[in-house]
Amino acid sequence: MRKTAALMTAVFGLALALGPVALADSGDDLQAIKKAVKDNPRYEPGTEVRWFKVLVTDAKTNKDKVRITLPIVLVETFVKCADGKRVRINDGGCDIDLRALLAELKKNGPMALIEVCEDDEVVKVWLE
Repeated sequence: MRKTAALMTAVFGLALALGPVALADSGDDLQAIKKAVKDNPRYEPGTEVRWFKVLVTDAKTNKDKVRITLPIVLVETFVKCADGKRVRINDGGCDIDLRALLAELKKNGPMALIEVCEDDEVVKVWLE
C-alpha cells in the first residue's frame, strides 16, 4: 500500500510538474471529467476551494502516515507552467488539459477526488 500511495502522489505531482512536456489535442477526456464531478454532493454555491489535500492513514491504527496540504494557488502555479499544453497518459490513450481540469474542479467546490482502500492503508485526495 505504501507503494500505491507513493505512486499516486508521484503521478499527480509529475502530471502537474511535467505538464509542459506532454502535448495532445483531445477534448473527450475533459467532457468525461466534467460529467464525473457534476453531481458533487458537498457542493455549496459560493464556496471557494483553497486547499489540495492528500492523506495516507494506517487502516489498523487509524494514525496518519502521510499528510500533504498544498494551497490551491500553488497547484494553479504548477498548472500555469503547462502553458496550455496537455498531459498525455498511456501512450496517447488519454489526454488531459490541466488548466481546464483544475478550473472545472474548482468550479464544483470542495469535494473528494479519490479514496483508495488497500490492505493496511487508506489514501484520500480531496479539495477543501
